[in-house]
Amino acid sequence: MNDLRTFFEKYIPLDDIDQFVNSFDVIQKFKKKDYLLKPGQNCDFLAFIKKGTFRVFFYDSEGTEITVWFSWEGMMVGDLLAFYKESKAEFYVQAIEACEICSIPKSTLEQLYLTNPQYLQFGKKYAEFVSINVMERMLSFQTKTAEERYLELLANPNYMQKIPLKYLASYLGITDTSLSRIRKNIS
Repeated sequence: MNDLRTFFEKYIPLDDIDQFVNSFDVIQKFKKKDYLLKPGQNCDFLAFIKKGTFRVFFYDSEGTEITVWFSWEGMMVGDLLAFYKESKAEFYVQAIEACEICSIPKSTLEQLYLTNPQYLQFGKKYAEFVSINVMERMLSFQTKTAEERYLELLANPNYMQKIPLKYLASYLGITDTSLSRIRKNIS
């Protein structure tokens, strides 16, 4: 659970976070292409990825898959929209490779928030982190070209090593053919 402890310490410097870390006690394993969530399911948990990579996606009105997020080891994953709204999942969350997660039920998390203000600080800071990332992604789509967005992805080796190109293209908002052309132009 050292990886989980390290994750929390990015958000809250706690001397004793054992109770918090130990509350992530639901361990699950997934094979490649297994789903953690599908639309309509309850998303009343937060999951920490101990191993593997997940993608978060939906289908648009024309049936095209739109990838909106990737999460890998050392990150949280889930349908955060459903988690925070306390509603049914809107997104598919699928394993791209063999994965292992540990999770915490929302009810347990909220109880921990009540027992220790520093735990609540984690919730606040994590929600801020997610909000900032979503806003930066929206701004990127409005102000940058697909090639500029692709070049930004190159800075994080996880994208190139773990994510199939068809999912990267979807994440960038372009076709596989356009991504191939971009890759050819910058090589």
